[in-house]
Amino acid sequence: MNTLPAGDPAPETDRTGAPGLDERTARVARLTRAAGASFAVLSGYDAVFDATGLRVPQELGVPFVSGGPDLALVAPDGETWLVVPRMRAGAAHASRADHVIEYGDDTLGLEPLAPRYLSGVRAALAALPARGDVLIQPDSLTLPVAEALRERGHDLRDITDPLRRARMVKTPAEWAALQRCADLTSAAQRVARQAARAGRTELEVFADIRAVWDRAVGHRSEVTGDFMTGIERTAAIVGWATDRVLREGDPVIADLAPRLDGYWGDSASTFVLGEPDPRLRAMHAAVRGALDAGLAAVRPGITAAALDAVVREAMPGFSYPHHTGHSVGAASHEFPTISPGVEVPLEEGMVILLEPGAYDPEVGGVRLEWMIRVGADGAEIMSDFPLDL
Repeated sequence: MNTLPAGDPAPETDRTGAPGLDERTARVARLTRAAGASFAVLSGYDAVFDATGLRVPQELGVPFVSGGPDLALVAPDGETWLVVPRMRAGAAHASRADHVIEYGDDTLGLEPLAPRYLSGVRAALAALPARGDVLIQPDSLTLPVAEALRERGHDLRDITDPLRRARMVKTPAEWAALQRCADLTSAAQRVARQAARAGRTELEVFADIRAVWDRAVGHRSEVTGDFMTGIERTAAIVGWATDRVLREGDPVIADLAPRLDGYWGDSASTFVLGEPDPRLRAMHAAVRGALDAGLAAVRPGITAAALDAVVREAMPGFSYPHHTGHSVGAASHEFPTISPGVEVPLEEGMVILLEPGAYDPEVGGVRLEWMIRVGADGAEIMSDFPLDL
């Protein structure tokens, strides 16, 4: 891997036909070639990770040492460049990128980082053809970078839809990573049932859950999802852990989604402290029946909209105001969403979540969610935790 300080000329390289190119990088290169583009500029955290293996921290957004989002530039032959702040150079060197361009210095706050960031971008561009189409992600590319590309004579084309479709079917490396994520969610769900006791706060319970992930990954893990207890909070559909004290009879929704090695797991279970209200028991049975109907319907060729309809039709009479599921990978929610109107057929090798739910302000809420690989003959369940009430 080459390190190119901002402003130094980038070497000319030719890797056409290079062996051993990672399939995740190769699919971006194929998109670039198919579009007849000179190269692609990726700026979304998940796309940068997918193409190069650089894990971009998410919980703080763009790091304070950065002048803009980390960039990955991908040539049609799969050669890659990363533009990162110097304090993130170690992570970049540990990635699959061929070249790393660092910018910034150790005088944080004394000089603006944005011009240094742009110098790093221009150093990377010096290795690539001027003029010609360039594929970009307009929802995350900054205006100064877009202007720098146009100054070189490039026409900018949106890669968003082709890229998200190319990432639908997972590579063997992604399947393995996502199974590890599913295992982590399953372990956390089992701990949630043990840790949730009357007299403890939601935050205390969630600290026990989070410890499962932190120990597994060896550092503070990044997480998303929901953890709610009680009728009012679970009926509200979404919410993070608070200082609410759990009471006997409380319903609990644990929607737990950790990030491991750049990939996301997801899961949801609903259980009760003590004896469930009969109305909640009926709601839970309906949601479980809807999940089972969805699992039975999963197969290559069924559209996301048709799968959504199967699940909804299995649960009439309940408020169900959210999607039925989604794909997962380098982002916690990937394309396609399983919801009405999404006429995208499932394909063998996809990894999806099914998460039907029902909510009633007088009873509480129920949501159940398993990770599933779309196999040739149907659903292959990746999750391994109980769904009983």
